[in-house]
Amino acid sequence: MKKLLEISLGVVTSVGGFLEMGSLSTAAQAGAAFRFQLIWPIVLGTLCIVFLTEMSGRFAAVSGHTIADGIRDRFGIKFFLFPFVVTVIVNALVLSSEIGGVSVALELASGVKHQWWALPVAVLAWLVLWRGTFGLIEKGMSLLGLVTLSFVAAAVMLRPDWHQVALSALPSLPHKDPANYWFTVVSILGASITCSSSIRPVP
Repeated sequence: MKKLLEISLGVVTSVGGFLEMGSLSTAAQAGAAFRFQLIWPIVLGTLCIVFLTEMSGRFAAVSGHTIADGIRDRFGIKFFLFPFVVTVIVNALVLSSEIGGVSVALELASGVKHQWWALPVAVLAWLVLWRGTFGLIEKGMSLLGLVTLSFVAAAVMLRPDWHQVALSALPSLPHKDPANYWFTVVSILGASITCSSSIRPVP
């Protein structure tokens, strides 16, 4: 039973980790511009995350090393520096977008402009990372992951055309504005895969 609870906690934690501000904003932009037509890149991005997570987990389970350790051991420290620097930059950008996302959410909840929330949110994030234990961060992320259940509730309450939703899960050509269509597709895939790759070093 304990193992089952740990697995469940890991699943919820992963949901909270992968569903970040970049994915939310690109999906909202796609829905506003093309309605259901760009569901298919979300499905494709989810499949990419599944394969990446499975391969990374299998590698860590067999070798006992993270992906970063494997790259450094196999190709040397000089080769490792480039993906390491890129990962640091991506993580900084993701953290910045998360701070912005929390600030916007607090603006919607309180009416106070998001600019005033940015610094307190950044300080709170720093305190949690600096002083918080791994268990606190893990369980906190899991609880935040439960917030995603609101998307399921919203989808049911809005009663979309489920037949159209299912059809939109298949790739299609744009009906209008092809440049914006393909830019949004790349944005959705980039937000999904970049976020997943930025947190994969966990063994």
